[in-house]
Amino acid sequence: MSATALAFLIFSFALFGIAGARAVFGLMIASLPFYIILGCFNIARGEKTVFSILLGLTLFPSLAYFLGFMVSFRIAIAMAFIVFIGMSVALKKFKAKK
Repeated sequence: MSATALAFLIFSFALFGIAGARAVFGLMIASLPFYIILGCFNIARGEKTVFSILLGLTLFPSLAYFLGFMVSFRIAIAMAFIVFIGMSVALKKFKAKK
């Protein structure tokens, strides 16, 4: 997984420069909590990857946008990341109990 991510980063940097690499890196960071959440379910790695990217493109910016009305946008992004990471940790603990 990390080799593929590194290849995507290098390719986007070669094609679009530092802005492209930052965009791909941001997408990876936004998709990480959803990949961890989907890891609790019995689905294939490819499906986890695709679904986590789609959820990272939809739910993460939506929560950050709504939180951005109350606090600074940069703080809202951090809060959204912390919320989704917290959800993934809680789900892992809940699934481990069963």
